[in-house]
Amino acid sequence: MNDTNVLDYSPFRREWIVRRRVFEDGQVEASAIRFDRYMKAQDLHLMPRAKRGESKDEEKSMLSAAKRARQQVRLRCKAIGADRMITLTYRENVLDKEKIKRDFDSLRRLLGRVQNFQYVAVPERQKRGAWHLHIAVKGRQNYRVLRALWLRVVGEGNGNIDVRNPNREVGLRHKIASYIGKYIVKNFDEHKRNEKRYWASRGIKVPEAETVVHFLHDEAGDAIVAAYNSATDTGVSLEGHQYYWNEDAGYFWLATRERRDTDGKA
Repeated sequence: MNDTNVLDYSPFRREWIVRRRVFEDGQVEASAIRFDRYMKAQDLHLMPRAKRGESKDEEKSMLSAAKRARQQVRLRCKAIGADRMITLTYRENVLDKEKIKRDFDSLRRLLGRVQNFQYVAVPERQKRGAWHLHIAVKGRQNYRVLRALWLRVVGEGNGNIDVRNPNREVGLRHKIASYIGKYIVKNFDEHKRNEKRYWASRGIKVPEAETVVHFLHDEAGDAIVAAYNSATDTGVSLEGHQYYWNEDAGYFWLATRERRDTDGKA
């Protein structure tokens, strides 16, 4: 029996799907995902995934949940056009995560009275055990107002804020989104099952991913080229773009910066 006959009778067929997500400011995320299609009784269907909560490996399950949360953080940061990051800290060693949740809730309510405050916030546990909070926002921030309100919440002399662009480059919002999202996975074991790992303002609209092309054959190269083409077809530049490729997993992902005409400085 030759190899061709073996392949013909295999119940599996590897395919690729290329998807694209375009954000309001022109940022694009594109992916190429390989999957096995199982053929039985002339019916084609995807191999079923394991149901959530049934994993025998608790740590692996928690890490998977953290990675899903990281994706949601990244998408929401891009949806609001976040290009700055606020870090809220305490002078004291705050070990209670619930406290920082309550304090941030108080801060955002105060800020909501003076500005339209859109945010995506992720807590991080430091090496000494203390919690602080990273918050992705859009545009320049009033340091004096932020600091005054934060100290009003935590007490004079008991806290500080830092507002910065982690990449020190104009127009790289996709990197800001990835930067803040990394804390989700870094502290994945600090959260309970089904616990919220980030907080985001209401009303953030993340654009839906659209399927660009479906390859009925196992050609990674064709799928990756199609992913790149789906991004450049929108008119965005690939300058400074990010990409990730895992051949074993059959997964390719790329992210571009916003269109040059959206910030006027790039």
